[in-house]
Amino acid sequence: MEKKDNFIIGFIGAAVIFIVLYSIINLFTGFTYFSRSSDSLWVYMLPLIVDLVLARFMLVKWNMENTGRGMMFVTLVGIVSVMFFVLK
Repeated sequence: MEKKDNFIIGFIGAAVIFIVLYSIINLFTGFTYFSRSSDSLWVYMLPLIVDLVLARFMLVKWNMENTGRGMMFVTLVGIVSVMFFVLK
């Protein structure tokens, strides 16, 4: 089976992972979607940490640089967004 090393695949994969994990966490906790309180910071950061760890595996262990870069880009945008919108 051929490995697909593509920036777009990493970008979409990381975005999907973030949305799915964020939705699952919000489903089982009492936080509302897009809460701006500092108590809900972990709800945003946990999916970003999972994306970051998976991007590390893509870059180092599986030699998929372009896919890992796409995942890192989504993670960076997510962290900056959390800093500006949640920690405001």
